[in-house]
Amino acid sequence: MINNDVSHLAGNPVLTAIRNRRTVREFLDTPVPRNVLERVIEAATWAPNHRITDPWRFIVLQHGDKARVEVAQLIHDWTLENIPNPNQATRRKSAESAQREILDSPSFIYVYSVPGDNEEVTRENYAAVCCAVMNLSLAAYAEGLGVGWSTGKPTKPGNLADLIGADLSWDIVGALFIGYPAHVPDRQPKGLDHCASWL
Repeated sequence: MINNDVSHLAGNPVLTAIRNRRTVREFLDTPVPRNVLERVIEAATWAPNHRITDPWRFIVLQHGDKARVEVAQLIHDWTLENIPNPNQATRRKSAESAQREILDSPSFIYVYSVPGDNEEVTRENYAAVCCAVMNLSLAAYAEGLGVGWSTGKPTKPGNLADLIGADLSWDIVGALFIGYPAHVPDRQPKGLDHCASWL
């Protein structure tokens, strides 16, 4: 049996942030100041990056701007056409919910990974960008923010890259909803006995 006692973590800000960070999708209406957003994005760029390719790309869609409205409409239309539910009312409700979430999120960012010269580097770059998203999430926690990382509906339309000016060769890593949490969900990992082997 692996010891799961965490009393020794008290007072360690890094481990506290790791344990207390949550995926958040419910936010207060409070705007996120640009300098705060810049700090969490800058923190993302300190992620492990084996070949120093700096493969991360962040596209910030500002609240109320034309680009955010257009993307929200695109996601609405894609959802209406593609979710596998024969009930039209349910499809409309899901599409409107997806649109509203994008419009209402205090901050909304698309994250992409730039491919490498070969499959190995491309895979390493994608992994590095995932680490960057985690850095961003931890930095956001330190700023009192919550982050919801989505790889679902907001990332699916084939013409999304064209709409937001992303290079068609880039790989989408996710859409980030960011704001001051209105609700923080609970989470309890299964523990080391579930995932760790000692040989």
